[in-house]
Amino acid sequence: MILLIVFIISVVIGQALSVCVGLVVERYYTPYTGVIAFIASYFTMFWLAWRIAVRVTRPRVPARQPAE
Repeated sequence: MILLIVFIISVVIGQALSVCVGLVVERYYTPYTGVIAFIASYFTMFWLAWRIAVRVTRPRVPARQPAE
């Protein structure tokens, strides 16, 4: 459950950044370039948010070694 919550928070923050990136690129270049930058960062943020969520919620205790 914590993993899902961290993922959703990461996605919301990441998608806000994607919108900002798209708007900044659109302002300095063409609208087409802004859309391409937005779409690229949009999908990248899902991947990045998942990686962040898994890393943040990873168990801190190392796995026990089986007795030999």
